[in-house]
Parts: sequence; C-alpha cells; structure tokens
Amino acid sequence: MKKQYMIGLILVLLCSIFAFPVQAAEKPYAIDVNLTQNIVTVYSKDADGEYTIAEQAFVCSVGPETPSGTFYTSSKYEWRPLFGNVYGQYATRITGSILFHSVPYLEQDKSTLEWWEYNKLGTSASMGCVRLTVEDVKWIYDNCPIGTAVTMYYSDEVEPLIPETPQIIDGDSVNSGWDPTDPDPENPWSGESVMGVEFAEEELIETTLPILGFTKNVTVYHKGDFYGLNSSNARLIWGLLGTPLLLPNDLVGDAAGGEVSIFHNTITNTVSYYKNGSMLYYSIADLTGFTDVTFAESDGFIFTNASDKTLSLSLR
Repeated sequence: MKKQYMIGLILVLLCSIFAFPVQAAEKPYAIDVNLTQNIVTVYSKDADGEYTIAEQAFVCSVGPETPSGTFYTSSKYEWRPLFGNVYGQYATRITGSILFHSVPYLEQDKSTLEWWEYNKLGTSASMGCVRLTVEDVKWIYDNCPIGTAVTMYYSDEVEPLIPETPQIIDGDSVNSGWDPTDPDPENPWSGESVMGVEFAEEELIETTLPILGFTKNVTVYHKGDFYGLNSSNARLIWGLLGTPLLLPNDLVGDAAGGEVSIFHNTITNTVSYYKNGSMLYYSIADLTGFTDVTFAESDGFIFTNASDKTLSLSLR
C-alpha cells in the first residue's frame, strides 16, 4: 500500500511538472511582431515584472500566412531548410512551421544570399515566417531563450521604437551574395566600405547617439560643409525628434548630389543629399533644422538651431 502511495505521489509530481508549459519559466525578453508595419520589437521587464521596456526594434518581412496570436519559441537552428529549397540562418521556431530566420540563401553558404529578397525587408514578402537581417535574427537567436513569448498582431499605431532600415543591395555588386550585417569575419561588406565604395578616412566619422538610455552607433558623412546621414540613420534621428520619416529609395538617379523630397507627418520637405556609389547621405541640417555645426574630437558633433537648441552626436 505504501509503495502504491509513493508511485502515485511521484506520478502527481511528474504531472505537475509537465503541466507547466515551457513559457512558464522566467525569460529576459518578450517579442512583439507588428504584421501591418513589418516591425519586430523586443521588450524587457519593468520594475513590476511586466514586459514594457522597448529595448530593440528590427525591420522584418512577414507574409499573408503569418499567424496572429501569442506563441512561445520552441527550438533553434543555426541553418534551417526553408520552403522552396532554400535555407535560413539563425532560425528560431515561433509556432509550427513559422520561424524567425534570415533572408533565404540558395545554399547553406553565406555567400549565396537572395539579395533581391533582402531588398524586400520591410514589406510583406515571406511565405509566413518572419525574415530579418542576419544581425537582427542572430540577436534573437543569441539572447532570447526557448520559451520566449512572441505576440504577433496587426496595428497601424506607431511603435515605441523606429528600427533602422536595411541598406539596399545592388545586385551588380561583387558583395551582393552576402548579408551586409552578417558579423562573419569573411563578410566582404565589413571594413570601411559602404555599398562597395571606399571612402577617405576623414569623410566617414563614426559617432554614437543616445536614444532612450541606450547608445546607437551612427555614421556621419562629411564632405566640405556637408554633414549627412544615410537613410537608416536619418530615420533614427527623425524618430528621436518625434515623427516617422519616409525617404525615397537609396538608388535615386545618377547625380552626385542634389535635392530630394522627404515626407513626414503628411508634410513634404526638400532635403539636400550627397551621393557616392549607391548610397545617399541626407543633410542633417535639412532633416532637423539644426544648421550650425561644430565638430571636435573630444565633443563630437554639435548642431545648433536658431533657438539655440542643440542636437549632439558624440564620437563612438
């Protein structure tokens, strides 16, 4: 009788253990996926233990088969075969066949990226999975353990963070088979090249921008009296100043410089730009209204407007 009691007690304990799903354990982050805007936002916990602090935001591509609802990640794969005889890096299973993964590759080879699919990031383009740059999907792979909550939903409301927009890959570039964000030391995009174009040292100045208590790396392009930011960094600063910024495609015309229209909050502005290779750099002065620029090795950039307000970018 005692033996049967002990066996019963063990069974009850086992049932109690397995009755709690994997998501019951404490996780450092929760992930939201806005299916309307193709934005992934990672949240950490506040003082009350709620996931309310927006830590990271990534541009993604979902598709019409991406489900809505709350799910819990269940497995990870450094490489994963995908529908269509292609492969994804740093895949994390969300539910069923739906994964976070990189833009597809033709082979399990980092030099075989489908660059034309990479250029669709930010639009509905997947078979249902959530596609991200290698840098972003690897962050999830490395930092969000199995059992992390993923909530996917449709919404037009402005998200708490505006993610950087990935650069456009020129299919004629010798580097087009690589994701530009891949941290692999063999990545030909690494170094001082931007879109395959080498710049003089004094023309690209690495800086940091504090955002919501975090530090975000940006690159200021400097040529004569011109100080500019590429599209992703321009959106980053404009988001900090208040409203989303819509810029044209980075492959605009053949002129080395000129003016281009930008759109924010239903208003159209004209912004000067400088083009080198396939990358546009938009004038910080035109984007922000901070026209007087000073730069020092110790202080970085300080932009001042007519009201003596300042926007500072300190050196990385």
